This record gives sequence, C-alpha cells and structure tokens, in this order.
Amino acid sequence: MGKLGRMLEIGRTFGMREGTLRLSYEVQRGSGLMARRMRSVQGWQHWDLESIASGTRAADVLALRREGNHPFFFTDARSLGSSVKSIVGSGGEKRVLGQAEAVLGGRLPYFGRLSFACGYPPQWFHNPATGQRISPQQPWTQLRFASAAHGDLKFVLEASRFLFVYTLVSAYALNGDERFPEAFWTALEDWAHNSPPMSGPLWICGQECSLRILAWSFAFYAFLNSQATTQERAALVLSMVAAHAWRTAQSLNYARSQRSNHLISEAVGLWTAGVLYPEVKDAAEWRKLGAGLLREGVLDQITPEGVSHQHSFNYQRMILHLLLWTLRLAEIHGEPLDDSIRLRATAGFEFMRPWVDPVSGHVPNYGSNDGSLIFPLTGCEFEDYRPLLQLGAAVLDRPALTPGVWDEAAVWLCGKPPIATKTHPRLVATAESGYHRLGDENSWALIRAGRYVRRPFQADQLHVDLWWRDINIARDAGTYLYNGAPPWNNGFSRTVVHNTVTVDGRDQMRRAGRFLWIDWAQASGRSCSSCGAGYADCFEGEHSGYQRFGVIHRRLVRWLSGAGWVIVDDLLGEGAHELRLHWLVADMPFETSDSPFRVRFRSSQGQFSWTILSSCAGEAAIVRAGESSNPGIAGKDLPLLGWESPTYAELRPAVSLLCRTQAPLLVRFVSVVLTDETCRVEVNDGHLAVRRDQSELYRGPVTPGVETHP
Repeated sequence: MGKLGRMLEIGRTFGMREGTLRLSYEVQRGSGLMARRMRSVQGWQHWDLESIASGTRAADVLALRREGNHPFFFTDARSLGSSVKSIVGSGGEKRVLGQAEAVLGGRLPYFGRLSFACGYPPQWFHNPATGQRISPQQPWTQLRFASAAHGDLKFVLEASRFLFVYTLVSAYALNGDERFPEAFWTALEDWAHNSPPMSGPLWICGQECSLRILAWSFAFYAFLNSQATTQERAALVLSMVAAHAWRTAQSLNYARSQRSNHLISEAVGLWTAGVLYPEVKDAAEWRKLGAGLLREGVLDQITPEGVSHQHSFNYQRMILHLLLWTLRLAEIHGEPLDDSIRLRATAGFEFMRPWVDPVSGHVPNYGSNDGSLIFPLTGCEFEDYRPLLQLGAAVLDRPALTPGVWDEAAVWLCGKPPIATKTHPRLVATAESGYHRLGDENSWALIRAGRYVRRPFQADQLHVDLWWRDINIARDAGTYLYNGAPPWNNGFSRTVVHNTVTVDGRDQMRRAGRFLWIDWAQASGRSCSSCGAGYADCFEGEHSGYQRFGVIHRRLVRWLSGAGWVIVDDLLGEGAHELRLHWLVADMPFETSDSPFRVRFRSSQGQFSWTILSSCAGEAAIVRAGESSNPGIAGKDLPLLGWESPTYAELRPAVSLLCRTQAPLLVRFVSVVLTDETCRVEVNDGHLAVRRDQSELYRGPVTPGVETHP
C-alpha cells in the first residue's frame, strides 16, 4: 500500500467526525492560536478571587464549606477515622502510616505498584526513571509525550496527578497528625509557584488537569478543619481549580476525537468544578458542559452490554471510578444527571464483575494498562478490583461482597460499606459483548472474540486467559511502555505476545502507529454449556485478521470441569505458511519433555501441565525474559517474548511457550492444559484423549478437517 492509500485508510479508521475534531485541535495548536490563548491568561493574577469570583472573600470560601453549604462525600477525614480503622486493622494502619511517612520523605507512588524518589515537595519537572528534566518554561503547545530530551512524559506527569494525597488523607483519618495536611498544602503551593497557569509542560493535557481537580478537591475537604487549612490556602484551591477547568475546556475537540477515557475524565473534572465551587463565575457553564459531555462520552464509549470501546479492563475501572464519583456527588447535591449515565455505569459494573477472581480480586491484564488507579483509597494491591465492586455496589445499589479491606473506598464516598448479600450474578458472557467466559469460580477462561466498530488498541482476537485457583496461568502481557524505544513503543499490543496464533510473522491487523491499527480483524464466536450446567464449557469462534493472506483462524476451547482445558486451533486456507502458536505463562519453575512437547509447572497451588501437539512437523521453544535456547523460532520478535508488565513501566520475566511449523494448510494445533495431576494425555492413531482413571474427559483428532469434539 502506497503512502496515499495508507493515509486514506487512516482517515477511514478515524472517521469524518473524529478526523475533523482532531484536525481542528491540531490547526489551533500548530498555527499558534492555542499558544496565544494560553499566554493571554498566564500568571496567577488572572485567577485571583476578584477575577474568578467577584465579591467572594477568602474567608467565605472556607467558612461556607465548614458550615456544610457546599457538601462533599464527608465533612472531614477525621470523621471517618474509626470506620477506616475498623476496616484496615492494626496491620493496615501501620502500612498506611508507613506509606505516608515515605511520601513525606520524598518517595512517591507511581502507576499503582511502583515508587520513585522524587523529593518533597516533588521535583515536578523531573523524570525519575531516567534522571532527565524538562524545562518548566517550555510551552506545552510545543511538546509531545515522547522525546529524547525528557523521555516518556508520563513519568513527569504522574507526580502532578497528586495521587499521593489520598495516602496523606488516609493517614490523617487514622491518627490526626497535622503534618499530613500541612504536607498537602506545601506541595500545592510549590506546584502553583513552579507551574503558573498555562505556561509549562504540566498543562499539556486536559485529562491530567481534570484528575488534579478531583485529587485537590478530595484533599481540600478531607483537611477542611485542619489548622493547616487557612483562608489563603482555600482561596488558592479555588484559583487553581478555576484555572484547570478553563484549561480543560480549551482542548475538548482533542478529547472528543479520542473517544476514550479522556473525554469522560474531562467531563467529570468540569462538572465537579462547577458543582463544588459554585461561587466561580463560570461554574454553571462548567456544570452544564460537563454533564452534557459526560452523557455524550458514556453513550459513545460504553455499549449497552457494559463494554468500554477501549477494550481495557484497567481503563474500564478508571471510567467506572469517575462515574461512581459523579453519581454519588450528584446524589449529595441533588444535581440530576441524564438517566443514561447511571444505566451505562450499571451495565459497565455488571460486565466487570464476572472477571474479578473471587480469591485474589485480580482480573485479566487485558488491553491497555497505563497504571491508572485514580482513587487509591484501599489497602488492597493495584491489581485487586474488589474495592471497585464494593464501591459500585454501594453507589449503584448492587449485590455486595462479604466485608473486607476492600470496603474502604465505599466508606470514603458513601459513609459506610454496602451490606453483603448472598445474591451473586451468573458467570455468563454474550456474543454481543465480544467476551466469553468458560468455567466456574475456581477454574475459568476468558476468550476475546468481538467486532470492532471503532479503532482497536490491540491486535489480539481469540486471545485466551486461563485461571486456576486464583493463579492467572495463561495471561496477557500488559503494556509496559507507550513511549519507549522499539520494541517497547506499545509493543505488547501486538499479536505475537498474545495467546493465539501468528501467521507468517504478521500481526492480525496492520500497525500504522503506536496506537493505531488498520485493516481491523473481526471475530465471531459462541459459547455454550454442552452438559446443561450453570456455566458455559465450550467456545467456538474465528477471526478474519489473516484473510489478506488467504488464511482463516478458528479456535475451539473446551473446559474440562475440575481438570483443565483443551484448545484446538485450525488454520484454514491455501498455500504454505509459517504458523506460530504462543502461550504466556506465569514465571514459575518448570520441567520439559518432548514427543509430544510438554511443560510441567510447579506453583503454590500445585502442579499443572501444558501439552502442545501439531498436525504437521514443527519445533517448540521456551522463552524467558527474551532469551531462548532455540531463538530462531521467535526470530525478530524474541526481545518481546517471555515478559509481562503488571503495570506501566514495570517489566518482569514470564514464560513464553512457542510451537512453530511451516506447512501447507490445513494445520491444527492442540493445546491441553491439565490442572488435575491424576489426568493424563494419550495420543493414538492421530487422536488425542484426556483421561482420568478409566473416564474419558475429552477425545478429538489431531488431524484437521475432522470434527474436533465428541
């Protein structure tokens, strides 16, 4: 495809509406119009009380809130201290206070799981991963998110999300130490001094501005009655929120063109500024604008089945947190929102619930994961989604989990945790959602097979996740970095690292940029219960990603209750092709054997085995941390394999299992994953059987073109 054809394809991918919105934003930015608009309101003198809220005194800003005239989720952090203590326990209290002390010592949380030494107040323009520094004088209109001069800008922006203040708030609730509110105000004043309105890199993103509005508002109300919260500091919050809301409103065309969590974040930021700070002259406009954009974003981005069009579990959690914040605050203020917002939030919540492992609280690391956890109000780890389930149950009046440390977020927003119920949702998925779930609570699989109606972010149709006894034994690699050097420029979005088959070393779709895929692979599939049980145990589906090479990939997944899974991959078409099956497994001890290729893993929950067979002669390899005893099988993709990223910027070893063949089609791969050590795999006369004692759990041919299940 030539350059013109590629540009036309990209244009079709974005669509007329999104392309026009993005073009409008880029014209304003590239022409200097945006820069001139920013310069017109630089300096805090443009944002003092007289300018933004004429007739309002600093004393009024503080007094009205202390008197309860502009309410929040709570009246003061200390009012929830006893509730928080009862939830976290003595061990949790020690942990929270230790984390707060670490913040005061200059070590800040990053991306949910990591931390970096940033100083305190933080070095706002410092990239702690590389040691690089970006000039605070550099206009944001001239910047991009990746540069050799400053590295990945996400590392610079993370501290300015002020997520560390949630730790300070929790610590203050537990012991009332006035150092914690003072630390917040010191950091806020330092940020304002070093990053005046619109004049530096920290103003580059409307979403970042909106998340600051939420964090600052949470801390302001949490420390409302602290001796550190003075009239002057209350007025500063009003000025900073007003400046950030104005900045957010200037680039809404960009947010709308993205059709992603950016728009929902910015809508919530604007709406929150309008509701919590009504004395600002633009508050009513922000409230109305935010509510309208939120309705637009929710209807556009969340399907009636509750699936985010970003197809990312981490981003769906972020979106749900934003919606739960808004719905709860709307309830407190008696601010009506469009009914569709609550309906889609409820659908999104119900969609997420079956994917939360009941033992660990983890979910598949599916889709883009930039480490966002915008309300870190819990003692649970970053990967634990039970706090989201409890918060959603409280706000949306849905069935709740039994009590646990995951109750804390619900206490902060609703005053108390929801009452546990014995009613649990059926673990089902529909073809309309594009996600299929096989198995019960203890042993289950996720299969992705959907149709894209807007640009996808990963080339991963028919990817399979496998879970057993709270271990994600076959997993998604995550993201690692968006803006790193190749292959770490969003390289984990490629087909080769997912649990599926790659044809001729190509991705299922053609990559046209770090975040852009063209020639979308579309998939269809159905899941059913072959024995009439309450859970689906069989999936069949296919995708079109390799039709351009004359190849169709079909996949069958069978759940063997209490024993494991059988996955059958058929590659149909004409001609000879290089075919490579990949599985990514948790990093744990293993031993291998050949004929057939088998790997036995040892985990804390017991042993499980992986057997892979092919209808044609081939070769197999194991890759760990980008290294293999047979590197030729992986070829140029070797550096990406044998790794996983639990959160943004974290890379740790995993185990990739590869089976490769070069052969004329039809070709079949059969993968048997057994979690019951009493089960065995037998291969005779071209057929495979899974047996437990004298019982036959599965039988099917290894040769393609024959019915694959009894």
